[in-house]
Amino acid sequence: MNNVKSIWNDWSIALRTMVVTLSLFVGALLLLTTSQSAYAVGLKENSIVTDNTIKLGDVFYGLPSNENKVLGPAPRPGTEMVLNARTLMRIAIALDLPWRPASSADYVVLSRAATLIGHEQIEDGLKEALIEKGLKGKYNLKFSSEHTEIVLPKDQPGSFEITSISFDPKKDWFEADIVAPSKNNPIHRARVSGQVERLTSIPVLSNALHKGTIIGKRDIEFIDIPSRSVNHDYITNAEDLRGMTPRRILHAGKPIQTSEVQAPRIVERGDFVTMVFDDGLLNLTAKGKALENGAKGDLIRVVNTGSNRTVEALVTAEREVTVQPN
Repeated sequence: MNNVKSIWNDWSIALRTMVVTLSLFVGALLLLTTSQSAYAVGLKENSIVTDNTIKLGDVFYGLPSNENKVLGPAPRPGTEMVLNARTLMRIAIALDLPWRPASSADYVVLSRAATLIGHEQIEDGLKEALIEKGLKGKYNLKFSSEHTEIVLPKDQPGSFEITSISFDPKKDWFEADIVAPSKNNPIHRARVSGQVERLTSIPVLSNALHKGTIIGKRDIEFIDIPSRSVNHDYITNAEDLRGMTPRRILHAGKPIQTSEVQAPRIVERGDFVTMVFDDGLLNLTAKGKALENGAKGDLIRVVNTGSNRTVEALVTAEREVTVQPN
């Protein structure tokens, strides 16, 4: 009986010890789980960067510390930077972060928040100032520096003012000092310079035309090209295009050379034509037959069907020629 009671006591002690140990294990497990969930680090898949550098907090959320640790330079305003899974893993390992990519498809897109004054806005402002300096005609500005944009803090307006400008008409060269967003608040100062590129308007076709098509007013539009690019044989007057026809297909929007068009044939070889003789006192007409093709203004050979005599005549209208007096 005493042996049974002793065994029972030993088993009871062992059971209580096991229960206490299990309770301690479960408690530790819950504590660990709670601790890990409190610092659940995750990715900010789309993040807006507000200054010149990328910080750890721009990439991850749920960080226990080091949110302001600088990782590198921020992307330029108006552009984006993508950090792929490999780059993110390297960052996490280097900084001992409790995060690893779930797959190679993990990424973060970083974009820069700022007020951007672009190239075109600056060019428009400079053109207005150059007009006041007496510069006339059409032109473009070719800046000596590739980057003429101005970057301001996001809370600033996208404006600028020109404090001084000069222009050399002999060299077509300009220089200007600008401040942004204003003279009263000159957060950004810059000096810009460059070449004034003169432009010439020339007529071009608004749509492609094939050989034999008569070019009309509706087929013509104008484009501006650098004056130095205008070749001596480019057609620069729309009237020199109207009524002409392409020698071969001509494409829209491209400069046209004089050799690429011709007057349309209004007399074909073998056509019967009206022959006109006019010397100021006498006006006669006769029937004839064209021996050559001819456009308006061309001199062609024509045979008088009545006298069978061949003469040279000037093409003056459709199926009409004028015989020149001797």
